[in-house]
Amino acid sequence: MGSKSGFTAREVEEIKRLYLEEGRSHAQIAKIVGRGSENSVRNALVKARVSRAGGEGKKLDRFKPGQTYGKITLLKQLVKSKKLRYHVACDCGYEFDVDPYLLTLADGHKNKIAMCQQCKASQ
Repeated sequence: MGSKSGFTAREVEEIKRLYLEEGRSHAQIAKIVGRGSENSVRNALVKARVSRAGGEGKKLDRFKPGQTYGKITLLKQLVKSKKLRYHVACDCGYEFDVDPYLLTLADGHKNKIAMCQQCKASQ
């Protein structure tokens, strides 16, 4: 892609994949890639001439109680929180609150949550 966009060609390909195949937003892509901002991701997509057609692209599933992500099961959405949070339970029985965005990150992402801290420490 070049130095003007700030992203390498490999990063631009990952940005295009996240945008088209997974239906991620510009802000989510910037967090996943770990570089740039929402605007820089948008500019990289414009420069690569990528656009999402109306019905095209996979939309992320809405969070519903009972859904599982790794060892974590969603119990309920927290209503009084300003930021969207869910109360979840790990398979070991430990319950905690989590930002649902952290559950949907790509496998291997440093911030992805798939189990509680107690299970993670015991591995």
